[in-house]
Amino acid sequence: MAVSSRSGIIILFVTIVVCTFILFPILQVVVERDPQLSAYDNDKNDISQFRESLETGEDTSYNVSAILSNPAVLEEVGNPSETLLIIAGTESPYTILELEILVEFISNGGSILVFGDFDYSNTIANLFGIEYVKHKLWDKNYRGNVSLIETTANVDGVSYAVLLNEPVAIKPAPIPPSTWNLNEGFLNPYQTIFMRTSNMSWIDSDDDGAITRDDEKAPSSGGFTLGTRFDLRSEKESLGSAVFISDSSVPINDMLDRSENEEFLLALVESMIGTKGLILFDESRHTQDSFGASLFQSALGFYFLLSGDTVVLQVIRLNVLIAVIIFTMAMSLRQPEPKRWYHIFDIRKPRPFRSYGHNMDNGILALQGVLLERIRLKYQIYEFDEKPRKDRLELLPKLVKSYNIPLDDDFKMLLGAPTKIGPNDLRSIAKKLSAW
Repeated sequence: MAVSSRSGIIILFVTIVVCTFILFPILQVVVERDPQLSAYDNDKNDISQFRESLETGEDTSYNVSAILSNPAVLEEVGNPSETLLIIAGTESPYTILELEILVEFISNGGSILVFGDFDYSNTIANLFGIEYVKHKLWDKNYRGNVSLIETTANVDGVSYAVLLNEPVAIKPAPIPPSTWNLNEGFLNPYQTIFMRTSNMSWIDSDDDGAITRDDEKAPSSGGFTLGTRFDLRSEKESLGSAVFISDSSVPINDMLDRSENEEFLLALVESMIGTKGLILFDESRHTQDSFGASLFQSALGFYFLLSGDTVVLQVIRLNVLIAVIIFTMAMSLRQPEPKRWYHIFDIRKPRPFRSYGHNMDNGILALQGVLLERIRLKYQIYEFDEKPRKDRLELLPKLVKSYNIPLDDDFKMLLGAPTKIGPNDLRSIAKKLSAW
């Protein structure tokens, strides 16, 4: 039976209404997540306070938003020269297609600010002939413990005291044949190094946790690069800028109010786009809570890639989106949740209690590991770095005294007498640890 034009229009309209007002709200619940380095979460490892500082500045008027799906939405930005993309912690690499979009965004005058270290930030850094060195960085200028490195940053002639948390070094890197050399597309990209370590710094090249002869010492002429900026120009005009900082934790809630970190970051943003403009946080690079959320994120990215003004493209885009949404809903019910990123903890659902016999329950072992990792992050205990759970347990009594770590009776029982823990105790400890 043939469908009339009028009936087709009605069917299309109903489909749009269903997708807009029913399916999208449902899937928006699915896409909710709790990643670290999120501009919209309030955990100590998130960057919501930095976002709020940008939104409420007395001398600035920024419009702050986020990219949830894919950098392809940058193609929809109306005024790239007044737009800044902030990338903090890339938990998944950028694809070739996404890098093309970033390059086009910068060539149109857009700017990017990248906070990276032991993540996938090199997928962007390599475009500029630099790389984040994936080794521990040591410096004589530290506060409290060797993980917290003190340094000075210069922005527009003003110096700021900055405290970094386990940064890495930024060094020149060869450009792989599969990526772009921006020198081919831009004339004379001007590089400025605005933050360094001291002369007494080392890269732990052999990853042995100690300073040895095999480690790379900073050159006497200056320390290792911690922050660098590229201002790009064509023959006729200034283009965008790209800033790289070698520590993804500088803007987090737990670090923003230390030293002059907040003042430094606000001054840096103002130096890039002035006192007004659009600031976008790339939330698409953060870990999703479920397979369905991750797949939905990809669906939205593909949706924006099929953007266009023609009726054909609009119909294709709508039909592809509907098909992917249906597939997403079906697969999200069948697929197990993937393994989470190594320092994102989900202890709200402890494992079922089993009889111990002569072996401890796996749920208790998991809670031990989570508590030890929380202690490492909260008190910046470098002695725990790269060590398994058993080794951390052996070191703990000594470190509790030296770092003055308060542990209540439940935590002491979890670490020192796990066989005394019952089912109710397990659930209580998991709940308490989730909030600690």
